[in-house]
Amino acid sequence: MKTMLAAYLPGNSTVDLREVAVPTPGINQVLIKMKSSGICGSDVHYIYHQHRATAAAPDKPLYQGFINGHEPCGQIVAMGQGCRHFKEGDRVLVYHISGCGFCPNCRRGFPISCTGEGKAAYGWQRDGGHAEYLLAEEKDLILLPDALSYEDGAFISCGVGTAYEGILRGEVSGSDNVLVVGLGPVGMMAMMLAKGRGAKRIIGVDMLPERLAMAKQLGVMDHGYLATTEGLPQIIAELTHGWRGCCARLFR
Repeated sequence: MKTMLAAYLPGNSTVDLREVAVPTPGINQVLIKMKSSGICGSDVHYIYHQHRATAAAPDKPLYQGFINGHEPCGQIVAMGQGCRHFKEGDRVLVYHISGCGFCPNCRRGFPISCTGEGKAAYGWQRDGGHAEYLLAEEKDLILLPDALSYEDGAFISCGVGTAYEGILRGEVSGSDNVLVVGLGPVGMMAMMLAKGRGAKRIIGVDMLPERLAMAKQLGVMDHGYLATTEGLPQIIAELTHGWRGCCARLFR
């Protein structure tokens, strides 16, 4: 039996490395040799706090003891029966949520908002990318262009994908003002995507001046403010004609 090293997060500031069996791909599945696997901010919570749950479901922990890592990128080395869209040797990234594929949100291309029972996040409810190999569903793969590195692909898996769905569902277009509160990796990407969609005005708010400076340097923000700015709600209201121009699509 071929084995591999894999990382688990039992809590208590611990990363547990275990030797486990290399999985075998089943129908519509592929085996990926990991080349890069990102550490998301949400992963950091689990390093320190064992099996965190939500207030809405305190008895159902988000992290259920699987191999961690939901920002995986690598190369296909084996394929199960039924795979049609990829081939061995392809460089791929894996979208971090495996949806059921049948609910309305999945059918619209929004698996992160899947409402079906089959929804599972890599690294949380099924084995993730912090290992030498990853077993993934073919439907969750995105081909990685040659111009992008494996590290680029790992960031796209979650950081870009999460922001992309928000921008699409908000139907951002050239007539919109966009307010992004929190300019971490996902927030920064939301501004980049909003700019790419032609948003009329992009406003960023953060606690850290260096994040505002980076957004300005990247050219993705028209107005930036510290969250502690006095009179900030009124400033934004004036920029967006009473907030409505900034929020209408989000609440539709």
